[in-house]
Amino acid sequence: MDNKEIVVQFFVEGYTNKNYEYIMQYVSEDYYDHSPAGARSNKAAVEILKIVANQFSDLKITVLDAFSQGNMVATRVLYDGVHTGECMGIAPTGKRISFEALENFKVEDGKIVESWGYWPDKEIEEKLR
Repeated sequence: MDNKEIVVQFFVEGYTNKNYEYIMQYVSEDYYDHSPAGARSNKAAVEILKIVANQFSDLKITVLDAFSQGNMVATRVLYDGVHTGECMGIAPTGKRISFEALENFKVEDGKIVESWGYWPDKEIEEKLR
């Protein structure tokens, strides 16, 4: 797989299929997430994926854009799910919400080693209320 395929599969396998073995294989042990989630290993990345899975059931992920240049991959991703677990301190509402996030990844030797993500927290919070 090329770098772009590794990243796109990260979303498919991690969020949609909950295939955490894929994450353990294709995210480095010393992975560094520069977003507020702040994972510092592939194990921590799996824990974040599990948290999101508990916050939003029936989660559907659509990779709207994925661009690759060298070892960098930029994505724009649509998240769509039902709020069934506490998120941002907000109790489950049962509301279906959608939002777009931007996430960039650095891939070295076939593994994701770093990421920078922007989730529109204010928009998400407004949609949950």
